[in-house]
This record gives sequence, structure tokens and C-alpha cells, in this order.
Amino acid sequence: MSDEEKEDLWTERDRTLPRQEGDRPEDDPEEFFKAGMFLLKRNKVKEAHAAFKQALFLREQEPRYMSYTGLTLAMAMGKTKEAVLLCEKAVQKEFFRSELFLNLGKVYLLAGNRKKAHIAFRKGMTLDRDNRTLRGELERMGIRKPPVFKFLDRRHPVNKLTGKMLHRLRLR
Repeated sequence: MSDEEKEDLWTERDRTLPRQEGDRPEDDPEEFFKAGMFLLKRNKVKEAHAAFKQALFLREQEPRYMSYTGLTLAMAMGKTKEAVLLCEKAVQKEFFRSELFLNLGKVYLLAGNRKKAHIAFRKGMTLDRDNRTLRGELERMGIRKPPVFKFLDRRHPVNKLTGKMLHRLRLR
């Protein structure tokens, strides 16, 4: 990102924190975080990742910065293992923030782990029942019915075939 683009970013987006004389945006991790949120909402994931990464560099132990850096790492670069580690660490530090569970769930989905994603979304819902984004993610995932034969694994061919057949016959 060139200096001109950075300056445009600071002037374009809405600033909510008052500035002191002499403050520079590149010294304040919260400014980078806000820039990252601004970019993420506009689907500029790689640029958002750079902003979140800079915020995390300036304040390494901030769980929100870890979580959003992890989310954008998975979205932009597909590095889901590192992203899961960052998001899990963030959730361990601040287990009372539903948005961290939302990000963790999204990263699990990107990693292909629907079960852990569902658990993360459900934990987030216990913290904030009114969170529309969490509710939307759970609805998008859908509710899975229990396997027909509970003593067999869900992925067992007999369970899959029987479940599909019962679904087509509208018996399930």
C-alpha cells in the first residue's frame, strides 16, 4: 500500500476517536483496527489483513486484533491452521466476547470443520442471543438431523444411504 493510499484511507473513513495534536495514525493500533474493519466491510480482505496485522504488531496481546488477523489470514491467504491458532488464543483470553466466537466459527468453516464451527457459533449465541450475524451463520449451516443408526458414525455409508432414502420418501 503506497503512502498516498494510506493517507486516502485515513481521510476517507469515519474516525470515532478524537486526535491529540501531534498524534499520528501509524502509532495507534486502534486506528489500524478501525481501518481494517472499514476495509473488511467493503470486502477488501487483503488490505484489511494488512491493517489488522499492523494493529496486532503494535499491541500483540489484544484478543480482538488476534481474532480479526486470524479471520482475514484464513480468508485472504487460506492459512487456516495459523488462523485457527490465533482465533483460539483470542477466545481463551476473552471468552466473554461473542464476536470472537463468530470469527473462530468462520475460520473453522473455512478450514472445513463444520462441527467445531457449529460449537463456536453456539457458544457465541449463549453470550449474545441477539447477535444477528451469529444467528445467520447458524441458519446458513442448517440443522443436521441425528444419524439414522446412532451406533454407526454419521459418515458411514449405511447411515448416509438410509438418511438420503428416508429424506426422499419424506419420512424424515
